[in-house]
Amino acid sequence: MRAFRSFLLVQCVALMTAGVALGQQAQLSAPAPERGYMTAAAGASFGDQRAPTFAIEFGERINRRVQAYATFTYFDNLFNDSARSDLIQLETLLSGLTGASWEFQGRDRGLAFSGGAKYLLSEGRSVRPYIGAAPGVLNVRRTITERDLGDVSDPVIAVFGAPDGFIDTRKLSTFKPMAEFIAGVGLASGRTYVDVGYRFRKVFRSREPFTFSQFNAGIGMRF
Repeated sequence: MRAFRSFLLVQCVALMTAGVALGQQAQLSAPAPERGYMTAAAGASFGDQRAPTFAIEFGERINRRVQAYATFTYFDNLFNDSARSDLIQLETLLSGLTGASWEFQGRDRGLAFSGGAKYLLSEGRSVRPYIGAAPGVLNVRRTITERDLGDVSDPVIAVFGAPDGFIDTRKLSTFKPMAEFIAGVGLASGRTYVDVGYRFRKVFRSREPFTFSQFNAGIGMRF
């Protein structure tokens, strides 16, 4: 009887040891829960001007359906049609006064920060369509060049101002509040994460309504 009990005890210990080993193996083989992602993206903005954009985005998982994100975006040119029309009028005025031909070009370079949330429409492990929204701020710096004189931003803005009202003529650069609405799809494969999306942005505190769209594609990693 004592030998039989010893045998049962040995078998129980062996089964428990095997169970623990299997549990540890399952934990090691299971993928670690995803905490977030980081991507670098390139694309184009579509408004009065079509120009390239570049962005870096960080995202963090809140729950199964919601991700928080923060995006830094560079816009190569956001110069609007109203500002371009003002430069054409200035060309005409100066040509009439001086008898010489004038030709101006304008460029509004922008840097934006936005932070908000994405709602995942699907919980798929590989394909994750989403929608989202965020508030943000847009920094704009205007440059005006003349064909023969080069950069004439300071004298032109100081004397003639910015009739379109998009920039603050008293400062080197202007900050504007904005909001964005986004839609896209995230593609995950291992640690690699690809994001393809569309963003609609509206800028506030501008004399005239100002909106523009952006298409971008980014690649990065999950962690």
